[in-house]
Amino acid sequence: WGIGLYPDSIVYIGTARSILQGDGVRFLNDVGELAPVTQYPPLYPLMIAALGVLGLDPLDGARWISVFFYAANALLVARTVYRVSSSYAAAWVACFLSLSAFPMVYIHTQALTEPAFIFFVLLGFCWITDFCEKSQPQKLYGASLIIGMSCLVRYVGIAFLPTGAALILFLSSARWRQRLFAAAQFCALGSVPLAVWVSRNLFIAGNAVNRTFGFHPPQLTDLLPALDTAGFWLLPIAVVENNPILSRFIMGCALLLAIGLGARRSLLKSGYLQALVFCLVGYVLFLLVSMSLNDQPLFFDTRTLTLPYVIIMIFTVAAVIQRFRWIESESSRRFILRMFVAVVLTVQMMNGITWLSQSYVDGIGFVTEPWRASGSLNFVRSAPARLLIFSNAPDFIYTLANRPAAMIPRK
Repeated sequence: WGIGLYPDSIVYIGTARSILQGDGVRFLNDVGELAPVTQYPPLYPLMIAALGVLGLDPLDGARWISVFFYAANALLVARTVYRVSSSYAAAWVACFLSLSAFPMVYIHTQALTEPAFIFFVLLGFCWITDFCEKSQPQKLYGASLIIGMSCLVRYVGIAFLPTGAALILFLSSARWRQRLFAAAQFCALGSVPLAVWVSRNLFIAGNAVNRTFGFHPPQLTDLLPALDTAGFWLLPIAVVENNPILSRFIMGCALLLAIGLGARRSLLKSGYLQALVFCLVGYVLFLLVSMSLNDQPLFFDTRTLTLPYVIIMIFTVAAVIQRFRWIESESSRRFILRMFVAVVLTVQMMNGITWLSQSYVDGIGFVTEPWRASGSLNFVRSAPARLLIFSNAPDFIYTLANRPAAMIPRK
Protein backbone atom coordinates (compact mmCIF):
# COMPACT_ATOMS: atom_id res chain seq x y z
CA TRP A 1 0.00 0.00 0.00
CA GLY A 2 3.00 2.31 -0.17
CA ILE A 3 5.04 4.07 2.46
CA GLY A 4 3.45 4.75 5.85
CA LEU A 5 2.22 8.27 6.52
CA TYR A 6 1.73 10.14 9.79
CA PRO A 7 1.16 13.87 10.47
CA ASP A 8 4.86 14.74 10.11
CA SER A 9 4.98 12.73 6.87
CA ILE A 10 2.13 14.85 5.53
CA VAL A 11 4.28 17.95 6.01
CA TYR A 12 7.35 16.38 4.35
CA ILE A 13 5.44 15.10 1.31
CA GLY A 14 3.40 18.29 1.01
CA THR A 15 6.52 20.46 1.21
CA ALA A 16 8.10 18.38 -1.56
CA ARG A 17 4.99 18.96 -3.70
CA SER A 18 5.29 22.69 -3.06
CA ILE A 19 8.95 22.66 -4.15
CA LEU A 20 8.09 20.76 -7.34
CA GLN A 21 5.33 23.24 -8.15
CA GLY A 22 7.77 26.14 -7.84
CA ASP A 23 6.48 27.57 -4.55
CA GLY A 24 9.65 26.86 -2.57
CA VAL A 25 9.95 25.26 0.86
CA ARG A 26 6.38 26.03 1.89
CA PHE A 27 3.39 24.19 3.29
CA LEU A 28 -0.15 24.96 4.35
CA ASN A 29 -0.56 26.78 7.65
CA ASP A 30 -3.49 26.67 10.08
CA VAL A 31 -5.69 28.77 7.79
CA GLY A 32 -4.92 26.74 4.67
CA GLU A 33 -2.47 29.15 3.05
CA LEU A 34 0.99 28.28 1.77
CA ALA A 35 3.53 29.66 4.23
CA PRO A 36 7.30 29.25 4.67
CA VAL A 37 8.24 26.07 6.54
CA THR A 38 10.45 26.81 9.55
CA GLN A 39 9.49 24.22 12.17
CA TYR A 40 10.83 21.38 10.02
CA PRO A 41 14.29 21.25 8.40
CA PRO A 42 14.33 21.23 4.58
CA LEU A 43 16.72 18.48 3.47
CA TYR A 44 14.34 15.49 3.55
CA PRO A 45 11.61 17.26 1.48
CA LEU A 46 14.36 18.41 -0.90
CA MET A 47 15.47 14.79 -1.39
CA ILE A 48 11.90 13.78 -2.19
CA ALA A 49 11.56 16.72 -4.59
CA ALA A 50 14.84 15.76 -6.30
CA LEU A 51 13.33 12.37 -7.17
CA GLY A 52 10.18 14.18 -8.23
CA VAL A 53 12.22 16.03 -10.87
CA LEU A 54 13.03 12.59 -12.31
CA GLY A 55 9.30 11.87 -12.63
CA LEU A 56 8.52 10.08 -9.35
CA ASP A 57 5.47 11.16 -7.37
CA PRO A 58 6.61 12.37 -3.92
CA LEU A 59 4.87 9.43 -2.25
CA ASP A 60 6.92 7.03 -4.38
CA GLY A 61 10.02 9.16 -3.95
CA ALA A 62 9.77 8.94 -0.17
CA ARG A 63 9.42 5.16 -0.49
CA TRP A 64 12.62 4.81 -2.55
CA ILE A 65 14.53 7.09 -0.18
CA SER A 66 13.62 4.74 2.66
CA VAL A 67 14.69 1.74 0.55
CA PHE A 68 18.07 3.36 -0.11
CA PHE A 69 18.76 4.28 3.50
CA TYR A 70 17.51 0.88 4.71
CA ALA A 71 20.36 -0.71 2.76
CA ALA A 72 22.84 2.10 3.43
CA ASN A 73 22.34 2.00 7.19
CA ALA A 74 22.71 -1.80 7.29
CA LEU A 75 25.97 -1.62 5.31
CA LEU A 76 27.34 1.26 7.38
CA VAL A 77 26.54 -0.52 10.65
CA ALA A 78 28.16 -3.73 9.35
CA ARG A 79 31.27 -1.80 8.26
CA THR A 80 31.52 -0.08 11.63
CA VAL A 81 31.24 -3.37 13.54
CA TYR A 82 33.87 -4.93 11.29
CA ARG A 83 36.26 -2.04 11.90
CA VAL A 84 35.75 -2.50 15.64
CA SER A 85 35.90 -6.30 15.83
CA SER A 86 37.74 -7.42 12.65
CA SER A 87 35.08 -10.14 12.45
CA TYR A 88 32.96 -10.90 9.41
CA ALA A 89 30.58 -12.87 11.64
CA ALA A 90 30.01 -9.79 13.79
CA ALA A 91 29.43 -7.67 10.68
CA TRP A 92 26.83 -10.15 9.39
CA VAL A 93 25.04 -10.22 12.75
CA ALA A 94 24.96 -6.42 12.89
CA CYS A 95 23.67 -6.25 9.31
CA PHE A 96 20.95 -8.77 10.18
CA LEU A 97 19.90 -6.74 13.21
CA SER A 98 19.83 -3.56 11.13
CA LEU A 99 17.38 -5.20 8.73
CA SER A 100 15.22 -7.15 11.18
CA ALA A 101 15.02 -5.18 14.44
CA PHE A 102 11.70 -3.46 15.11
CA PRO A 103 13.10 0.11 15.46
CA MET A 104 14.82 -0.12 12.06
CA VAL A 105 11.84 -1.73 10.34
CA TYR A 106 9.55 0.88 11.93
CA ILE A 107 11.37 4.00 10.73
CA HIS A 108 12.19 2.69 7.25
CA THR A 109 8.59 1.76 6.41
CA GLN A 110 7.38 5.33 6.94
CA ALA A 111 8.06 8.71 5.38
CA LEU A 112 10.25 9.91 8.26
CA THR A 113 13.56 11.74 8.55
CA GLU A 114 15.21 9.24 10.91
CA PRO A 115 16.72 6.89 8.25
CA ALA A 116 18.69 9.70 6.59
CA PHE A 117 19.53 11.26 9.95
CA ILE A 118 21.00 8.04 11.38
CA PHE A 119 23.09 7.50 8.24
CA PHE A 120 24.55 11.01 8.30
CA VAL A 121 25.33 10.89 12.02
CA LEU A 122 27.03 7.48 11.91
CA LEU A 123 29.00 8.38 8.79
CA GLY A 124 30.03 11.73 10.29
CA PHE A 125 31.35 10.15 13.49
CA CYS A 126 33.16 7.42 11.53
CA TRP A 127 34.93 10.10 9.53
CA ILE A 128 35.80 12.05 12.69
CA THR A 129 37.40 8.87 14.04
CA ASP A 130 39.33 8.35 10.79
CA PHE A 131 40.57 11.94 10.98
CA CYS A 132 41.72 11.54 14.57
CA GLU A 133 43.60 8.33 13.74
CA LYS A 134 45.09 9.31 10.36
CA SER A 135 45.01 13.16 10.38
CA GLN A 136 43.42 13.35 6.93
CA PRO A 137 41.98 16.88 6.48
CA GLN A 138 39.45 15.71 3.89
CA LYS A 139 37.87 13.44 6.51
CA LEU A 140 37.51 16.41 8.86
CA TYR A 141 35.87 18.55 6.18
CA GLY A 142 33.65 15.68 5.07
CA ALA A 143 32.58 14.94 8.64
CA SER A 144 31.74 18.57 9.35
CA LEU A 145 29.60 18.85 6.21
CA ILE A 146 27.86 15.52 6.88
CA ILE A 147 27.00 16.56 10.45
CA GLY A 148 25.88 19.93 9.06
CA MET A 149 23.56 18.07 6.70
CA SER A 150 22.17 16.06 9.62
CA CYS A 151 21.09 19.39 11.17
CA LEU A 152 19.06 20.03 8.01
CA VAL A 153 17.38 16.63 8.36
CA ARG A 154 16.56 16.92 12.08
CA TYR A 155 17.32 19.89 14.31
CA VAL A 156 18.68 17.53 16.97
CA GLY A 157 21.74 17.28 14.73
CA ILE A 158 22.87 20.49 16.45
CA ALA A 159 23.91 18.30 19.38
CA PHE A 160 26.64 16.67 17.31
CA LEU A 161 28.52 19.87 16.53
CA PRO A 162 29.87 20.33 20.09
CA THR A 163 29.95 16.55 20.58
CA GLY A 164 32.10 16.07 17.49
CA ALA A 165 34.39 18.89 18.58
CA ALA A 166 34.76 17.27 22.02
CA LEU A 167 35.56 13.94 20.36
CA ILE A 168 38.34 15.56 18.32
CA LEU A 169 39.84 17.07 21.47
CA PHE A 170 39.64 13.73 23.29
CA LEU A 171 40.59 11.25 20.58
CA SER A 172 43.17 13.02 18.45
CA SER A 173 46.84 12.44 19.21
CA ALA A 174 47.91 15.78 17.74
CA ARG A 175 49.14 18.71 19.82
CA TRP A 176 46.54 20.67 21.76
CA ARG A 177 46.81 23.68 19.49
CA GLN A 178 46.15 21.49 16.43
CA ARG A 179 43.25 19.79 18.21
CA LEU A 180 41.67 23.11 19.10
CA PHE A 181 42.09 24.37 15.55
CA ALA A 182 40.57 21.18 14.09
CA ALA A 183 37.63 21.31 16.53
CA ALA A 184 37.02 24.96 15.65
CA GLN A 185 37.10 24.11 11.93
CA PHE A 186 34.64 21.28 12.49
CA CYS A 187 32.16 23.48 14.34
CA ALA A 188 32.50 26.38 11.91
CA LEU A 189 32.02 24.31 8.73
CA GLY A 190 29.30 22.16 10.26
CA SER A 191 27.32 25.21 11.36
CA VAL A 192 27.18 26.80 7.91
CA PRO A 193 24.19 24.82 6.47
CA LEU A 194 22.05 25.41 9.56
CA ALA A 195 23.09 29.07 9.78
CA VAL A 196 21.98 29.61 6.17
CA TRP A 197 18.63 27.92 6.87
CA VAL A 198 17.98 29.86 10.09
CA SER A 199 18.89 33.15 8.36
CA ARG A 200 16.38 32.32 5.64
CA ASN A 201 13.70 31.63 8.27
CA LEU A 202 14.35 34.88 10.13
CA PHE A 203 14.31 36.88 6.90
CA ILE A 204 11.10 35.55 5.33
CA ALA A 205 9.15 34.27 8.35
CA GLY A 206 10.42 36.24 11.34
CA ASN A 207 11.28 33.17 13.43
CA ALA A 208 14.20 30.76 13.50
CA VAL A 209 12.57 27.35 14.06
CA ASN A 210 9.03 28.23 15.23
CA ARG A 211 9.53 26.91 18.76
CA THR A 212 8.68 28.40 22.16
CA PHE A 213 10.74 27.81 25.27
CA GLY A 214 10.27 27.55 29.02
CA PHE A 215 11.88 25.75 31.94
CA HIS A 216 10.26 22.46 32.99
CA PRO A 217 12.84 19.80 33.92
CA PRO A 218 11.63 16.21 33.44
CA GLN A 219 10.65 14.04 36.40
CA LEU A 220 11.84 10.47 36.83
CA THR A 221 8.41 9.20 35.73
CA ASP A 222 8.87 11.08 32.45
CA LEU A 223 11.91 8.93 31.68
CA LEU A 224 10.34 5.52 32.37
CA PRO A 225 8.70 5.32 28.90
CA ALA A 226 12.23 5.04 27.50
CA LEU A 227 12.50 1.58 29.12
CA ASP A 228 9.12 0.62 27.67
CA THR A 229 10.27 1.67 24.21
CA ALA A 230 13.51 -0.25 24.68
CA GLY A 231 11.39 -3.28 25.54
CA PHE A 232 10.26 -3.45 21.91
CA TRP A 233 13.91 -4.03 20.92
CA LEU A 234 13.96 -7.52 22.43
CA LEU A 235 10.57 -8.54 23.82
CA PRO A 236 7.26 -9.30 22.07
CA ILE A 237 4.81 -6.39 22.00
CA ALA A 238 2.31 -8.27 24.19
CA VAL A 239 4.87 -8.68 26.98
CA VAL A 240 5.81 -4.98 26.96
CA GLU A 241 2.21 -3.75 26.90
CA ASN A 242 0.69 -6.24 29.33
CA ASN A 243 3.59 -6.62 31.79
CA PRO A 244 5.44 -3.28 31.87
CA ILE A 245 7.16 -3.99 35.20
CA LEU A 246 8.54 -7.31 33.93
CA SER A 247 9.57 -5.67 30.66
CA ARG A 248 11.41 -2.86 32.45
CA PHE A 249 13.19 -5.31 34.71
CA ILE A 250 14.34 -7.47 31.79
CA MET A 251 15.53 -4.49 29.76
CA GLY A 252 17.30 -3.00 32.75
CA CYS A 253 19.16 -6.28 33.25
CA ALA A 254 19.92 -6.51 29.51
CA LEU A 255 21.37 -3.01 29.42
CA LEU A 256 23.48 -3.70 32.51
CA LEU A 257 24.70 -6.92 30.89
CA ALA A 258 25.62 -5.05 27.71
CA ILE A 259 27.55 -2.48 29.75
CA GLY A 260 29.30 -5.27 31.65
CA LEU A 261 30.30 -7.04 28.44
CA GLY A 262 31.51 -3.83 26.87
CA ALA A 263 33.42 -2.51 29.86
CA ARG A 264 36.60 -4.20 28.76
CA ARG A 265 39.75 -2.23 28.35
CA SER A 266 40.66 -3.85 25.04
CA LEU A 267 37.21 -3.12 23.60
CA LEU A 268 37.16 0.49 24.76
CA LYS A 269 40.46 1.11 23.00
CA SER A 270 38.58 1.22 19.70
CA GLY A 271 38.27 4.77 18.43
CA TYR A 272 34.99 3.90 16.70
CA LEU A 273 33.37 2.73 19.93
CA GLN A 274 34.66 5.78 21.78
CA ALA A 275 33.13 7.93 19.07
CA LEU A 276 29.79 6.14 19.40
CA VAL A 277 29.83 6.61 23.18
CA PHE A 278 30.34 10.36 22.63
CA CYS A 279 27.53 10.32 20.07
CA LEU A 280 25.14 8.57 22.45
CA VAL A 281 25.96 10.83 25.40
CA GLY A 282 25.59 13.98 23.28
CA TYR A 283 22.25 12.81 21.90
CA VAL A 284 20.81 11.89 25.32
CA LEU A 285 21.97 15.16 26.87
CA PHE A 286 20.36 17.11 24.04
CA LEU A 287 17.08 15.23 24.54
CA LEU A 288 17.11 16.03 28.27
CA VAL A 289 17.89 19.70 27.62
CA SER A 290 15.22 19.89 24.93
CA MET A 291 12.71 18.19 27.23
CA SER A 292 13.51 20.77 29.92
CA LEU A 293 13.39 23.89 27.71
CA ASN A 294 11.34 23.17 24.58
CA ASP A 295 7.60 23.66 24.99
CA GLN A 296 6.86 21.19 22.21
CA PRO A 297 6.26 17.72 23.75
CA LEU A 298 9.09 15.22 23.42
CA PHE A 299 8.32 11.52 23.66
CA PHE A 300 10.78 8.68 24.21
CA ASP A 301 9.14 6.68 21.44
CA THR A 302 10.62 4.39 18.82
CA ARG A 303 11.44 7.27 16.49
CA THR A 304 13.36 9.15 19.15
CA LEU A 305 15.27 6.12 20.45
CA THR A 306 16.24 4.45 17.18
CA LEU A 307 19.66 6.15 17.08
CA PRO A 308 20.44 4.97 20.66
CA TYR A 309 19.31 1.48 19.61
CA VAL A 310 21.78 1.44 16.71
CA ILE A 311 24.66 2.59 18.92
CA ILE A 312 23.87 0.14 21.74
CA MET A 313 23.44 -2.67 19.19
CA ILE A 314 26.86 -2.00 17.63
CA PHE A 315 28.45 -1.87 21.05
CA THR A 316 26.76 -5.10 22.18
CA VAL A 317 27.58 -7.09 19.04
CA ALA A 318 31.24 -6.10 19.30
CA ALA A 319 31.28 -7.07 22.98
CA VAL A 320 29.63 -10.45 22.41
CA ILE A 321 32.02 -11.32 19.59
CA GLN A 322 34.94 -10.50 21.87
CA ARG A 323 33.38 -12.75 24.48
CA PHE A 324 33.32 -15.55 21.91
CA ARG A 325 37.06 -15.17 21.50
CA TRP A 326 37.68 -15.39 25.24
CA ILE A 327 35.95 -18.79 25.48
CA GLU A 328 37.12 -20.17 22.15
CA SER A 329 38.83 -23.10 23.82
CA GLU A 330 35.77 -24.08 25.88
CA SER A 331 33.43 -25.75 23.38
CA SER A 332 30.54 -26.31 25.83
CA ARG A 333 30.36 -22.67 26.85
CA ARG A 334 30.76 -21.57 23.24
CA PHE A 335 27.81 -23.77 22.22
CA ILE A 336 25.62 -22.36 25.02
CA LEU A 337 26.52 -18.79 24.06
CA ARG A 338 25.78 -19.48 20.38
CA MET A 339 22.39 -20.93 21.24
CA PHE A 340 21.62 -17.91 23.43
CA VAL A 341 22.55 -15.50 20.64
CA ALA A 342 20.43 -17.48 18.15
CA VAL A 343 17.41 -17.29 20.46
CA VAL A 344 17.87 -13.54 20.98
CA LEU A 345 18.19 -12.92 17.24
CA THR A 346 15.02 -14.91 16.60
CA VAL A 347 12.92 -13.32 19.34
CA GLN A 348 14.00 -9.74 18.61
CA MET A 349 12.73 -9.87 15.03
CA MET A 350 9.20 -10.95 15.98
CA ASN A 351 8.00 -7.35 16.40
CA GLY A 352 9.54 -6.38 13.09
CA ILE A 353 7.75 -9.26 11.35
CA THR A 354 4.46 -8.27 12.99
CA TRP A 355 4.90 -4.67 11.86
CA LEU A 356 5.79 -5.68 8.29
CA SER A 357 2.76 -7.97 8.15
CA GLN A 358 0.50 -5.15 9.30
CA SER A 359 2.09 -2.79 6.79
CA TYR A 360 1.60 -5.27 3.93
CA VAL A 361 -1.99 -6.22 4.76
CA ASP A 362 -3.46 -2.96 6.06
CA GLY A 363 -0.97 -0.17 5.39
CA ILE A 364 0.38 2.31 7.94
CA GLY A 365 -1.21 5.57 9.07
CA PHE A 366 -2.96 7.50 6.33
CA VAL A 367 -2.69 4.67 3.78
CA THR A 368 -4.83 2.26 5.81
CA GLU A 369 -8.15 0.99 4.46
CA PRO A 370 -10.39 3.80 5.88
CA TRP A 371 -8.29 6.37 4.03
CA ARG A 372 -7.92 4.33 0.84
CA ALA A 373 -11.72 3.81 0.77
CA SER A 374 -12.52 7.41 1.67
CA GLY A 375 -15.25 8.60 -0.67
CA SER A 376 -14.25 12.22 -0.05
CA LEU A 377 -10.62 11.65 -1.04
CA ASN A 378 -11.51 9.60 -4.10
CA PHE A 379 -13.99 12.27 -5.20
CA VAL A 380 -11.35 14.99 -4.79
CA ARG A 381 -8.80 13.01 -6.80
CA SER A 382 -11.19 12.60 -9.74
CA ALA A 383 -12.97 15.96 -9.52
CA PRO A 384 -12.58 18.45 -12.40
CA ALA A 385 -9.66 20.84 -11.99
CA ARG A 386 -12.02 23.87 -12.08
CA LEU A 387 -13.86 22.68 -8.97
CA LEU A 388 -13.21 24.70 -5.83
CA ILE A 389 -12.57 22.44 -2.83
CA PHE A 390 -13.20 23.35 0.81
CA SER A 391 -11.89 21.18 3.62
CA ASN A 392 -11.21 21.23 7.34
CA ALA A 393 -7.87 19.57 6.50
CA PRO A 394 -6.49 21.14 3.30
CA ASP A 395 -3.00 19.87 4.20
CA PHE A 396 -4.19 16.25 3.81
CA ILE A 397 -5.97 17.09 0.54
CA TYR A 398 -2.82 18.78 -0.77
CA THR A 399 -0.54 15.87 0.18
CA LEU A 400 -2.69 12.82 -0.50
CA ALA A 401 -4.67 14.06 -3.53
CA ASN A 402 -2.24 16.67 -4.90
CA ARG A 403 -5.07 19.20 -5.09
CA PRO A 404 -5.27 22.67 -3.51
CA ALA A 405 -8.12 23.19 -1.05
CA ALA A 406 -9.42 26.16 0.92
CA MET A 407 -9.89 25.98 4.66
CA ILE A 408 -13.51 25.84 5.82
CA PRO A 409 -14.15 29.01 7.86
CA ARG A 410 -13.91 28.33 11.59
CA LYS A 411 -17.33 29.97 12.07
